[in-house]
Amino acid sequence: MRPRGFTLGLAITMMSAVLGALGGPVAAGEATDQIRSHIDQMYRLVAQTGSASEGQEAVRKVGDLMFNWLAMAQGALGQHWGERTPAERAEFVRLFGDVFERAYLSKIQLADAQRFAYLGDTIEGDHTVVRTQITTNNGTVIPVNYRAGMADGRTWRVYDLDVGGVSLVNNYRAQFNSIIARSSYPELVNRLKALRGQRGGAGAQRSNSSGTD
Repeated sequence: MRPRGFTLGLAITMMSAVLGALGGPVAAGEATDQIRSHIDQMYRLVAQTGSASEGQEAVRKVGDLMFNWLAMAQGALGQHWGERTPAERAEFVRLFGDVFERAYLSKIQLADAQRFAYLGDTIEGDHTVVRTQITTNNGTVIPVNYRAGMADGRTWRVYDLDVGGVSLVNNYRAQFNSIIARSSYPELVNRLKALRGQRGGAGAQRSNSSGTD
């Protein structure tokens, strides 16, 4: 059985994004522009297909460009990342990306796209925080901050989300640490595989090299 609190969809009410094709120096405002563009693209894809599940492959391609899966997976695994072999790391990045993305897709319709507000962005060293506010279909207002780093000199990639003041990567790390401490790393992998299977199978294999931080 899954331990209490091991709900990988927890707090993933909203989604994130960042990609761009702009050359030259990148200003903080461009991070918001990139995020806005890709969030809009995701909502359009879901609207065209009628559901997140039907448009899963198309949204997956956008997600693979938006999220820095390597940085997110490494942050979520924390101290245990250094103990893993290259093959184990590659497998974990794929598993984490699949489970996170499927949880994301299952929640994308909880928000009212027409009331998605962009509140500005702030440069913090070589990273930026894009502040947004979403309103769910039942009227609940939730602040969502997108933490992004520059991936290739012109493209912002999200490496964490703060949803209602809670870091999703930190939340995952606490859950993963608990499972590994009480059981083992292989058990964590088995649970992630089971969650991935519950959400429609492994799907296409994603890249493990979506930027570094």
